[in-house]
Amino acid sequence: MESGKPNLALGAILALLILLALSLLLRFQRGLLGLVLTGILALLGFYWFKELRKVVSSERGQRDYLLEVSDYGDVISLTAQVPGPEEAVSFEVSGKKLLLRGGRGFKRAVRLPYKVEVLSSSYVNGILHIKLAKIEAVKKKSR
Repeated sequence: MESGKPNLALGAILALLILLALSLLLRFQRGLLGLVLTGILALLGFYWFKELRKVVSSERGQRDYLLEVSDYGDVISLTAQVPGPEEAVSFEVSGKKLLLRGGRGFKRAVRLPYKVEVLSSSYVNGILHIKLAKIEAVKKKSR
């Protein structure tokens, strides 16, 4: 039911913009200035409608999937809900950034406070567990 609320709100905004454009057009009674202002308002309305729609859809995708990052000294533990199937679930570590990918076009970037390398990972029932070692800690232990 919640997915209908953003569409209803966006529809209401679009209807208000159309009514505003019509009132401007009637006020200037078919003058050139009225047409120009109505055209500008219509373009701005469509632009903002598209932008609001992008924001609502991207927030909906991020909000639905939980993520927890815990720091245990030299190890960082990440637990995340990632939609499957299991073959579509993957992750990539690049410096301080971790990119999670899953089914249904799911993609999420996680910024970490340290550069890390992967110790272990598992994916069970839609939950991805990753244990990461801080690179600084690994360098200290190897010396």
